[in-house]
Amino acid sequence: MKAAVMTKPFSIDFQELPCPEPDAHEVLVRVKAAGICGSDVHFYDGTNPYGRYPQIFGHELSGVIEKTGAKADKRLEGKRVVIEPAISCGRCYPCRKGRTNACVNIEMIGSVRRGGFAEFLTVPESHVHPIPDEMDDVTGALCEPFAIGAQAIRRADLQNGEAVVILGMGPIGLTILAQVKKRFDVEVIAIDPVRERLELAKTFGADHVIHPDQEDAEREVFNLTNGEGAGIVFEAAGVPATIEQSLRLAAAGGRIVIVGLTGDDVTLPGLQLTKKDIEIHGTKHSVNQFPGVIRFLNEHPELVRFFVTDIMPFTEIERALKKAKHHPEQITKVVLTY
Repeated sequence: MKAAVMTKPFSIDFQELPCPEPDAHEVLVRVKAAGICGSDVHFYDGTNPYGRYPQIFGHELSGVIEKTGAKADKRLEGKRVVIEPAISCGRCYPCRKGRTNACVNIEMIGSVRRGGFAEFLTVPESHVHPIPDEMDDVTGALCEPFAIGAQAIRRADLQNGEAVVILGMGPIGLTILAQVKKRFDVEVIAIDPVRERLELAKTFGADHVIHPDQEDAEREVFNLTNGEGAGIVFEAAGVPATIEQSLRLAAAGGRIVIVGLTGDDVTLPGLQLTKKDIEIHGTKHSVNQFPGVIRFLNEHPELVRFFVTDIMPFTEIERALKKAKHHPEQITKVVLTY
């Protein structure tokens, strides 16, 4: 099989490798579409804290099951599926609590395990989800990032009538925005320093947008919420300054969900935690979100048209990564097709 092996930062080598064989409870998937995640861009430029080289990255995947292992369900052969990439151990403390997304021994497809920037990969039978016939492969590749957004929304325990702030209108921020506006009766304020992303946020249903370089974001949020602040704040930028800002934007008794990934230390004003009685939640991967997300995207195909900015052949992966890195204002999601 052909595989794009990242041998070191900024270096992709197309190699011919043996096609993997599925273990007893695994399936062999022929990849049909793969989304490029922000984490893949950071694997490419060497800034992802989970980066290990050489490796085949790629975890936003759809494909067709070519072969099943000895103890896997033979009826799966030929099925079109999406892949749930976070594989938990089932034994550690979070796994025993049902929070498998926080597994301390997690094997992530596309970082710990070989990923889908290759023509084939093997996946546990339990981590493939059939998709409807009418759903195309590109849409299927969006299920993983939308599942991340769905998990963040679950962590927020969102209720109708809330004032919601989303910091960061990159791909994950947009998946949160789209699902919040379709599923709840809430008012959403989107904040991002890139004008093009704010325009897209309007398309996805944001009630208000704030450009923090041109407006005082904190003053505007409090003006829009009758001086209370936001009941729910999603931090989807992964920047220490916006993580710190989330406490200032949250209402007393509010809830903050940190979605963005940073390897830097963050300083939080301790008094605000108790004064406001704030709840702060991390969120990682997803738990039991794929079936609902598959239904959601199948019911709202119009979202795909705005979300996917580029579709490129798999062989152009390096060009796709460079474009995503150097022109983020032009890119929401690049999907590779095979």
